[in-house]
Amino acid sequence: MDAKGEVLITIMASLAQQESQSLSQNVKMGLQYRYQQGKVQINHNRFLGYTKDADGNLIIDPEQAEIVKRIYREYLEGLSMDKTAAGLERDGILTGAGGKKWHTSTINKILRNEKYIGDALLQKTYTTDFLNKTRVKNNSLVPQYYVEGNHKAIIPQDIYLQVQEELVRRRVVKTSANGKKRSYSCNHCFSQIVICGECGEMFRRLHWNNRGVKSIVWRCISRLESTGLECHARTINELVLQDAVVKAINLMLGDNTTSFYAVNIYNHITTVVYLQ
Repeated sequence: MDAKGEVLITIMASLAQQESQSLSQNVKMGLQYRYQQGKVQINHNRFLGYTKDADGNLIIDPEQAEIVKRIYREYLEGLSMDKTAAGLERDGILTGAGGKKWHTSTINKILRNEKYIGDALLQKTYTTDFLNKTRVKNNSLVPQYYVEGNHKAIIPQDIYLQVQEELVRRRVVKTSANGKKRSYSCNHCFSQIVICGECGEMFRRLHWNNRGVKSIVWRCISRLESTGLECHARTINELVLQDAVVKAINLMLGDNTTSFYAVNIYNHITTVVYLQ
């Protein structure tokens, strides 16, 4: 190819690039206008819990909606995302994409998705390069638009907000004196709520074999690993701990069924029944 041909190809490539950029800008402007008007476009093909009617409106899929409710309910009951995923796989429940494998990332996205309360956050991602169509998460670099009441909700707003608070709480349950971060555990009802009165560390559940006598006990982490703290707290038998907790709950509730704690427990039970 001679020099004239190379120049011609360069000019044509430049024109094509400008055309592509112009087209990309027009598409962006069109999307921005739709967002500003509160017009929501949702791909329902992989969206667990919803489908579309003949007019293209988002409607609830009753069978799939029960799966979504189950995920929210189990999370508030204390289950980890791993255990919820394992339970769904064990029961043969398919993902929104029709897959048999449930990942914790899928559970996480469902728990954080505002669309389950009937709202929609628009422009969560955006295109950074019009040539290779690279999309990245929108960290407030371009405008976002929040549309309320766009479609019928599966999850009540108060339940959704409770889940968001729990997601934040589970990020770091406790940071030890040596800087080690304790992650969330749902293996036992006492996990991460039994705190040492001497050093402030958490107690850990252990299977103990003391001179041939097997038992389950709880012991301060400072006595099990190096935390930078010296501790002399006693090891507690789990049966003793259970008995102490039951007595404390009964003492707190007393005979007054209208007390704050009794009403609070009733409300939690009502919430769980609703989600079922």
